[in-house]
Amino acid sequence: MLYKEVKINDANGDLSRQWFVYYSFKHPESGKYVRFRKFISNRIKTKSGRWKKAHELKKQINSKLHSGWNPFSTNEIHLTNVVKALDFALSLKKQTISKRGYYTYSSVQRIFIRWLTEMGYHKLAIDEMNSAIAREFCDHMLLEENLKPRTYNNRVQPLRTLFEVLHKREFILFNPFENIEKLKTPESEIIAYNTDELELIRNTLPQYNYQIYVISQLIFYCFLRPAEIVRLQFKDVLWDHDIIVMPGTKTKNKKSEVIILPDQLKRNLINWDLNFPPDYFLFSRNLLPGTKEIAPTRIANAWQKYAKEFGITKNIYHFKHTGNGFAFDQGFNSRDIQLQNRHSSLDETQKYLNRFRRIASDKFKKEFKGF
Repeated sequence: MLYKEVKINDANGDLSRQWFVYYSFKHPESGKYVRFRKFISNRIKTKSGRWKKAHELKKQINSKLHSGWNPFSTNEIHLTNVVKALDFALSLKKQTISKRGYYTYSSVQRIFIRWLTEMGYHKLAIDEMNSAIAREFCDHMLLEENLKPRTYNNRVQPLRTLFEVLHKREFILFNPFENIEKLKTPESEIIAYNTDELELIRNTLPQYNYQIYVISQLIFYCFLRPAEIVRLQFKDVLWDHDIIVMPGTKTKNKKSEVIILPDQLKRNLINWDLNFPPDYFLFSRNLLPGTKEIAPTRIANAWQKYAKEFGITKNIYHFKHTGNGFAFDQGFNSRDIQLQNRHSSLDETQKYLNRFRRIASDKFKKEFKGF
């Protein structure tokens, strides 16, 4: 037998002494058993808490031993400082997410490290980072920062992901944020433009700022997100084939996708100049074609300037909701709407469409006939 399973040393129930779990593994050269210990933090002040932690460690280490894990083949990464470990996890995550995503992760990481430092936890070895500390941070967000559920969830998710990066690389035996519950959030409101607002925009926006008008059309007819629009290059727009081809590097779900260019969109954008080098971005500095990718906030800022001048209170992304509502009311089937939205399933599309109307339509009211 290469190993002896985990046992618990509870110091005879004495909370003033160090509790730990231990196991033995045969040294690959000497053939003698070598004992390994995993200490339980003295910050856990109750016997029940320490027993829970001990059994948690016992289960996890035994599972690793049974699967063929060899402690002699690993280094002492579990001793890494928690802050350095999170920096390492973030550097790995950076390779697989967008610039905007990286900004979110790094922002949440800074908030968490600042809290760790204030609490004196920043010098802990990474394997001392436990679920009790994670829960303490979450309670701090709720009780002291008074965060709303959506903001709370938007912090927990990146932290859970970063610690999972460390878990998979065996810096830690378990993810301390794994069992942190996601809070229920109120359903976000579906906001759409009415016909009077659309008429005002149609008559004023093309002359005011043609580039932001083009963007509004792409959001309304193609259901594109601003973050996707700023990544679009002229080579992606196959105007003669009536499609936009979005490579996985530019989409939210990292999958290559095709978006239809409806005939009405092409008629509306008859004056749109597409004669630029293929690698140019459609919207660069000042929303004009160029070589530099801009942040999605540039679109929002340009829209707000126009909206303020013309007394419009809704944001530019509400064109997506409006376009979906028009497609829904004009009787397009859910499959077409799903494909244009690039939803993963019809169920997702139906849940989205269901939020546009809570009561039967005027058509139902006026045209429903029977005996």
